Amino acid sequence: MKILIYGFLVIKLSLNVTKTNFVIFHTPQKELPFIPRLYINKILIQKENYIKSLGINLDSNLHWKYHILQVSKKISKGIGVLTKIRHYINIHVLTQLCYTLIFPFLTHGVVVWGNTYNSLLKPLITLQKKAVRIMTFSNFREHSSPLFKMLNILKFPDLISYRIALFMYDYYTDRLPRAFSNFFEKVKNRHNYNTRLAIRKSYSLPSVRTKYGQLSLRFTGVKIWNSLNEEYKLLPKWSFKKAIQSDFVILY
Repeated sequence: MKILIYGFLVIKLSLNVTKTNFVIFHTPQKELPFIPRLYINKILIQKENYIKSLGINLDSNLHWKYHILQVSKKISKGIGVLTKIRHYINIHVLTQLCYTLIFPFLTHGVVVWGNTYNSLLKPLITLQKKAVRIMTFSNFREHSSPLFKMLNILKFPDLISYRIALFMYDYYTDRLPRAFSNFFEKVKNRHNYNTRLAIRKSYSLPSVRTKYGQLSLRFTGVKIWNSLNEEYKLLPKWSFKKAIQSDFVILY
């Protein structure tokens, strides 16, 4: 803490201590042996169960339940706008408005927080279905898959996979920041002999023992990338995006 405060002084950065707090990240099964008391300029810093950073709410267990709750509230407001304005604009403009009012909240940071339990994602899945039914003046019990296909909109679970696929494409084409260097390991670098995956443009699936590990980007990213058509990986990014989305939508 002393080093942190000294760093602020060196770069002449002002810190509002009264608005400063901290969070301790841990698994739900592991109880904290004690809660540290942190002070800055003799002012006690409060411990919180979640913090907001760059528009993403990070909870202490990284379950993303609180963040999903906040996203749900914002999407509900967007749906309210769609409900009122749908009578005055055509479906094309309404779809564009949907991408403006709803999709930014669904996609921002979803590569990270979208890797969670399906039960936690269910409210967002339900809200998205509600949105497409409203846009198409459909009954609230109408089967949503044909509506998603008609509007050429990805369902939220597929949207998560789509965004992760784009992340992996950027990694494969070396477009990510240096912090992600060697984040994934190519299969051909792990083995000295040729295998089916080594010949392909595949990454090695990490060994995990917990559900946390299976929900990590290192695991889901590799799993999704290795399942993609090899020809897609050679396409320019715009063509890659269209091919991936088309593969999802055609199954609806």
